[in-house]
Amino acid sequence: MSFIEVLDNKYGIKLNEQQKQAITHVNGPALVLSGPGSGKTTVIAARTAYLVMEKGVNPENILTLTFNRAARYEMEHRFNKVFGSEIDKKVSFSTFHSFCNLLVRQYEIKQGRRLKRIEGSEDLNSNKREILKNIYLQINESNINDDQLDDLINEISLVKNKMLKSFDGINFKTKNFVHIFNAYEEYKKENLFMDFDDMLTYAYAILNKCPDILMYYKNRYKYIQVDEGQDLSKIQFEILKMLVGSKDRNLFIVADDDQSIYGFRGAEPQYILQVEQQFEGCRLYRLEKNYRSTRNIVDISSEFIKRNHNRYDKNHRTDNNCWSDPFIIAAKDETDQQNLIIKIIKEKLEDDKNMDIAVLFRNNLSSVSIVDALDKNGINFKVRQNRLDFFNHWLVQDIIAFMRFSLDQTDGEAFERIYYKMNRFISKAMVEYAFNVGYKESVIDGILKLDDLKPYQRKTLIELKIEFRRLAGWNPVKVLDYIENSFRYFDGIREYCENTGLSIDYLYGLFGIMMTIAHGCESVSSFLARMEELERIIERTGDGKSEGNITLTTLHSSKGLEYDCVIMVDLNNIDIPGQSALGKLRKDNDNYMIEEERRLFYVGMTRARKYLYLIWPQVRNGLKEPRSLFIDEVAECMDKKAQSEVKVGMIVQHKKFGQGIIKAIHSQENKGMLIEIDFGGILRKLDLKTCMENRLLEF
Repeated sequence: MSFIEVLDNKYGIKLNEQQKQAITHVNGPALVLSGPGSGKTTVIAARTAYLVMEKGVNPENILTLTFNRAARYEMEHRFNKVFGSEIDKKVSFSTFHSFCNLLVRQYEIKQGRRLKRIEGSEDLNSNKREILKNIYLQINESNINDDQLDDLINEISLVKNKMLKSFDGINFKTKNFVHIFNAYEEYKKENLFMDFDDMLTYAYAILNKCPDILMYYKNRYKYIQVDEGQDLSKIQFEILKMLVGSKDRNLFIVADDDQSIYGFRGAEPQYILQVEQQFEGCRLYRLEKNYRSTRNIVDISSEFIKRNHNRYDKNHRTDNNCWSDPFIIAAKDETDQQNLIIKIIKEKLEDDKNMDIAVLFRNNLSSVSIVDALDKNGINFKVRQNRLDFFNHWLVQDIIAFMRFSLDQTDGEAFERIYYKMNRFISKAMVEYAFNVGYKESVIDGILKLDDLKPYQRKTLIELKIEFRRLAGWNPVKVLDYIENSFRYFDGIREYCENTGLSIDYLYGLFGIMMTIAHGCESVSSFLARMEELERIIERTGDGKSEGNITLTTLHSSKGLEYDCVIMVDLNNIDIPGQSALGKLRKDNDNYMIEEERRLFYVGMTRARKYLYLIWPQVRNGLKEPRSLFIDEVAECMDKKAQSEVKVGMIVQHKKFGQGIIKAIHSQENKGMLIEIDFGGILRKLDLKTCMENRLLEF
């Protein structure tokens, strides 16, 4: 009995022809292009078993690398569950960074000294953040906010992963980045520290410097497998090349260049696209059969991603039935989008209470208002995310301070935060004077005790007391509007953004989230209480282990997961592809960033098994915002699919006109297709694209 038959008869693993070819590859380099839902974990596990059980490879000579702990656990668990009882020696499954850390430790033992690891989670650790905050303050003489700190950490990671030796011609977002980078490197050197990115750079240096260590790993791991190979950065790729050497080169990479979405960390699809050139004789396998999604989703998403040029060509297919094309929905604004999300979720749970549903968004911030809506509707959920700084963001704290002061004008801490942000000509000296002389009813009373106040200043201050007293009795939506328009809070913010390069759109987004939450609150005090409650809820559900079938996560964090129903939200150009990518395309005709954002959109689409909703608010933060250009592209793909399927004589059901028969089909130059339908003797000509996008017709 062949190994393929053993897999089927003994383990219940049925492989298609493409999978069979991939798992029986033994020697030499191979690249396996694995599309969404094509069973890549099964292929890696089965190929590992094939090497050991059929080809007699020592399990200890096999190393399988992946990029995060969850993926490593899933792969190791799957392999051991199926084949563990058959294999007496341990097969190594490791994340790339863990493997490099182990290699560094071996070198440290040899040298008799050890570096201290900067503690924290593998990608966002608190110690590193504190160290960089202090260095930024020393060099730029100003505090760094959380958004800028994220950019700084990503830029440091980019430098390490791309192995940059020179920073010439690179536009870093961080002010004085090169000075900060060098200071951080010096700090670690002086204190014998090593951070997450250093695990790669140190391992690379050791393998170059110590031929004995390199030879040890080359002899130990005769077969190296890499999962999610599209996430390889330059330095990881170089480490792999050293480990496999030039002799046996038994490197088996499973990847999908269409799901390369970590360019900001230095991972680029070009490393996968160049594998065949880097490794002579590399065999190319394709896993193109999708076991996850309906035929509608497979066909439309596959057509969509073909708009990228920097990719391998693929022919995705599925045996799954047709079900429903993606739903493209225009919400009036953020509040309407919330209501639509709740409506969809309730409808789906009524159909099937066990249905897995995911709400996906480009930025973590989108989760706040969605959490608010789900919680108010009594819907259990979990949040998959690394960190959310919304509630501690300085702008959010400013707005909270405005509201706190309206309720209590003796709140000196709140007033000190906002006195120069409301365009009322109050100086720091005035506030310090008020704190020194004391006050009973209001901090403003203390300022009014100043003898040298000018008449207009005194008048303004008296009016300010009344203004805040009035705000205390208003609903929070009206208060937020007053802060923006009467206090002209964003006047100073706009100037700050121009000086620092911070995105004004991002800050307006924070304000918009608070406005959405405020719509569900009747008073200032209830709004403040709700903000505190939401912070606790998000902290509690942010471990991803809470109850419920509903998952909230970013598009990036959704990779590798799948759900019955996927709802992608906030699909405006400002979020995806984003202003940077659009600017690069318009200014330099450079579509590199656009292609990565399209891959990210594709990742979101292909998480869906059965239902896919694409929602965009027409108005955000009070301004009209165009929908993502990717929605336009999906709509065109749907139209193209419909054009290929629609036939004269086909019976259709129209939402408004009822049942009809297609009598004629007319092509419109550059406008798609016009279909002529007989609805009970009444002939109507309808634009197919409009009908498909708005789900007016069923065939």
